[in-house]
Amino acid sequence: MRQFFPFFFVVAVILAACASPAPTAVSSLPDATALHVTPATSAPTASGTAPPTATIESPTDQPTLQPTNLPTLTSSPIPTQAPAQLIQLMDGGCCPSPGWSVDSENILFIDKPNADAPTGIYRVNLNAPNKSEMWSERVAFYTRDFDYAQIPEQAGTRLIRVKDGKELRVKNGGRQVQFSPDRTRIVWTETRDTFPIENRVSNIFSAPIDFDGKGISEAERVAQVLRGGVSGWLDNNRLLLNGRLSRDTEDSTTFVYDLATDKQTEIFTAERSRLTTPSRTGEWLAYVIVNDKDAARNGLWVERTDGTDAKKVDLFGAAQWRDGTHLVIASFEMNAPTHSFYEYDVETGETRRLTPPSQPFKIASGDWAISPDGNKIVFVNAADNNLWVWKFIE
Repeated sequence: MRQFFPFFFVVAVILAACASPAPTAVSSLPDATALHVTPATSAPTASGTAPPTATIESPTDQPTLQPTNLPTLTSSPIPTQAPAQLIQLMDGGCCPSPGWSVDSENILFIDKPNADAPTGIYRVNLNAPNKSEMWSERVAFYTRDFDYAQIPEQAGTRLIRVKDGKELRVKNGGRQVQFSPDRTRIVWTETRDTFPIENRVSNIFSAPIDFDGKGISEAERVAQVLRGGVSGWLDNNRLLLNGRLSRDTEDSTTFVYDLATDKQTEIFTAERSRLTTPSRTGEWLAYVIVNDKDAARNGLWVERTDGTDAKKVDLFGAAQWRDGTHLVIASFEMNAPTHSFYEYDVETGETRRLTPPSQPFKIASGDWAISPDGNKIVFVNAADNNLWVWKFIE
């Protein structure tokens, strides 16, 4: 009998007792804030903010997709006249926060299959449903391709290279960091606990890392913003930041900051935004504006990261990038009995429906992920809390 532990509970327990390292590791990304970039040469002292709770990488700021009038999904075979695009991969009500292996053939997830099994990261192969195996006992934040892990601790965030278990420690008060695509630098946000809250200043730090040589070099403050921070890397030089431009506005501006040139490029400004996620090539950005005074601005948008070609998408829902120019949207429709996947081409503005009504499904808590090759989607099905996979058929 599988003993299922709610995901955040499992993570909290693991981190609370992370004094001794476990086997190898896995991957994830954080989120941040920011504006008015002020290059600096001196690094202020860390504020000692308590470390965040760790998780496997999963989409952030996605609208919650709650089940209503749920259809019953069974594992009955799909009619032979059509390819099996929707398949059940696990049973027993397991597997929160699924992620993909680099080869797009295995799915990794947190589990405790039975009372005698350890809690950890398990994997299941697409060609062997319901046959999971332990991948690592270490539950942590992992990079997207599962090559580095990190565990925030008060003494400093531990960075682990998965292939050989080598570790480095960042003296940053246990804050979550983000690796550059080439894995040569890390970046993180430190916000001082001052009052009033709306006037808090956030400092963005960066440091070179070298697991085979110098370790972690001295951190440098690369930007300072009001009540903001860093959302992630677009490439090895450009950071995606957001924050207030001045103390006189409640609006937050999302912009691109180039570390090599100190150039900043404004993307959009809004008081409230969600789901700010760059395409896989870093050339496009998808974001959601909510509760804006101008109702016409509310909804899902795409825009180039050079600040041009902003487009509002007719659909609304959680969204992830399939590649550099195609956005997959889990459409959110009020009172709809099922969810649907759509694909939006940011260059042409064309939309196509991927999933037919004849293959109903419902995503639990926005828990889904597209494979690295862009040809498959794994999700937790709200009807049975199991992993299901959707396969693209062009």
